Amino acid sequence: MTALPAAASGLPYDRAARRRAAIELGVLQGIYLLFLVPWFMVVIGGAMAAGSSGSLLAVLLFYVWAAYPVVALVTTGVAWMLYANRRPGPARWVNRVPLLWVVVGTALVVWAFLAS
Repeated sequence: MTALPAAASGLPYDRAARRRAAIELGVLQGIYLLFLVPWFMVVIGGAMAAGSSGSLLAVLLFYVWAAYPVVALVTTGVAWMLYANRRPGPARWVNRVPLLWVVVGTALVVWAFLAS
């Protein structure tokens, strides 16, 4: 007999689902960490372009792009808190939010290399 209950607050305890969620959280967060290298290059170029263009849209796009590390850190923390509270499904969805930046950023980097 253990001191801790098998399931917190009546939530079902599925080891396989938690294992899959933990693997997905770890793999995606590794990808997010690797994506910081091209993100840094694009954010430097974006700062120069947004500053010289004078366009409000360019500045707005720069701020949205520059928010990537903050979004990745916040969603990582929230995802692991959900995972710790035995909610692997919502944890997986919250952890996928920075994929928007990764997909768009990858498309931008590929487009920049192919356009030159």
